[in-house]
Amino acid sequence: MRQMSGFELDWLYRKPYDPRPGNEQFFLQVYAVMNLLKAMDVPASGRILEVGSGPGWVSELLMLLGYEVDAVEPCEDLVKVARERIEGACRLHKLSERPRVEFHLTTLEETDFAAESFDAVLFHDALHHVLDEEFAIAQCFRLLKRGGVLGVSEDAWRPGNRMQESALEEEISKFGTNESPFTQEYLDDLLAKNGFFDIQRYHSVNGFFPAEMGSASVEQVAQSTASLSNNLTAWKPSFEGPTTMDPGAATGARIEILARSLNETDRKIDLKIRLVNVGETVWLYRPRKAGWVSLALRTDPLGAADSAEAQPRHRLPGNVAPGEEVDLQLDFFLGEGYERHDWRVDLVNEGLFWFSQRGTTPAVVRFP
Repeated sequence: MRQMSGFELDWLYRKPYDPRPGNEQFFLQVYAVMNLLKAMDVPASGRILEVGSGPGWVSELLMLLGYEVDAVEPCEDLVKVARERIEGACRLHKLSERPRVEFHLTTLEETDFAAESFDAVLFHDALHHVLDEEFAIAQCFRLLKRGGVLGVSEDAWRPGNRMQESALEEEISKFGTNESPFTQEYLDDLLAKNGFFDIQRYHSVNGFFPAEMGSASVEQVAQSTASLSNNLTAWKPSFEGPTTMDPGAATGARIEILARSLNETDRKIDLKIRLVNVGETVWLYRPRKAGWVSLALRTDPLGAADSAEAQPRHRLPGNVAPGEEVDLQLDFFLGEGYERHDWRVDLVNEGLFWFSQRGTTPAVVRFP
């Protein structure tokens, strides 16, 4: 902190509020954190390990969102600023009872938290500061509970990009910090090697867009594209054995309709459904490129030229392990002429196959 200019020092206390024209850093920083938290989907009141907490503005957000926070930061001056910020936020928002927020003057590599202590580990613009990335990623996996999530938001290393190299060299010269971002390929390999799965990368899209840009792609309007960043989530498995991401694994279900009601005016059908996992794979519920399970209401036979599907498909509420039973209340909207078809409730292993193609018997929906 002693090497900072007056504006930079003030920025620590003000961050992420950028008073300069355009307020660029405010939008970049806040959108990055909030988009990451949305993607991480941390359980309400969950415990988060924030790595590289700096002046504590992310810790403040986490606290105000109801999370319990342990923040690690090796700079004593920054920890002091962060603690002041939390106390100020508690006074400002009149938080007589608040989630626990504790700052630890240490590094991720040196922390001694018990294994499986956290629902999430969060790095916002901080992963590139770690000194031993192999050990740091292994430490994250150790500290996460089963089913826990690692979230990262920062730029990826682009070898040969002289502008990026110059900016990092300036930071190193000025502050003496470690500035070593990772290529996407190296980071993905590191995560997978340490046991993480379902590594998902994201475009960061924020703000209002003029109506005439309605046909633009997500990538065209992204402030930070998936191809140039390490904006990602990665998960610690909550299960052992094969999952629906493995297209060759034995997958099967028993589907029962417990109750049904039809609103003929709206062509809306409400179904109470019981699912039993009778196969050997864990059904994954979180969307990815392929290998997650949804429920569909379709006409029979599957794949016929005049086949139809009611809307929408429904996600599972969570992963479903072999032998597990789940009851769901779902509604579907049927197309015109629905009564001319035979309808079935089926499961879809998205991007791979319908369960009925692997031996599962769909549940028949009868109309009077």
